[in-house]
Formats: sequence, C-alpha cells, structure tokens
Amino acid sequence: MNVTITIMTAVLLLTLFSPFGVYYGVKIAKKKDYKAHRKIQNIIFIVCVVGVLALEGLIRSEGGSGSLASSSNFYDTKFFKITLYSHIIVAILSYLLWAILIIISNIKFQKSLPGKLSKFHKTTGYIIFGGLIYTAITALLVYMMTLNLI
Repeated sequence: MNVTITIMTAVLLLTLFSPFGVYYGVKIAKKKDYKAHRKIQNIIFIVCVVGVLALEGLIRSEGGSGSLASSSNFYDTKFFKITLYSHIIVAILSYLLWAILIIISNIKFQKSLPGKLSKFHKTTGYIIFGGLIYTAITALLVYMMTLNLI
C-alpha cells in the first residue's frame, strides 16, 4: 500500500501545483514571450498526462477505483460519489480541451498565433485553467476521503 499512497500523493501534488505552473505560463505570455509560454504549457501538459496515466495504471492494477476507495468511510456516501464523478468528468474534459488547444496552438504558432486565433486561444485557456483548479480541489477532497484524512 505504500507504493499506492506514494503514487497517489505524487499525482495529487502534481494536480495541485499544475494550475500555478499554467498561471506562470500565462504571465509569460502577457510579457509577449510566446516561445517560453509554449514551452512551459507543453511541458506542464506532458508531465500532467504522464502523472494521470501513472495513476490510472495504479487504479487498474489495484482492481479498479473501487478497490482504492472501498476502505474509505465515505465510499458509500452521495457526497463522495458526486465529488469523484464530477472530478473525473471535469478532469477528462479539461485535459481533452487542453490537448486540442496545444495541438492547434503548436500548429498555428508563429503563423496565426499571436493573431486571429488569439481570442479563441485565450478564452479556451481560461476555461482549461478553471477546469484545472476544479480538478485540483476535487482531487484533494477525493484523496482525503479515500485515505480517511477528514
């Protein structure tokens, strides 16, 4: 169980700190250093995806999400289930949208970014940022309830 908790904790920390990294990348973009912005966003995305895949591998190897959370005092509560399901849905949508934005942005970089695509890029980025914050908060709640820390 120690490896399980270590992986869960590492991915939680990654999830909690990713919005700060993304925010830093946005601050750099506002200073018109678009190459650094692109690099930071790509690195954060890749690291986060690797973390999520590691967690997903852990969940599968342990027998599914129920096996990790089944000993929680909150496992059968409506609050836990709503928090977990909303966490999963928002995280998936945020990461899919983030992946799409990164692909489009990497293709359009220095062709039409900054430029015509900038408004879409900025608006979509804020939506993703909000999703990452929600994902971080719900991840913390799920983690704490799973390990009976609250």
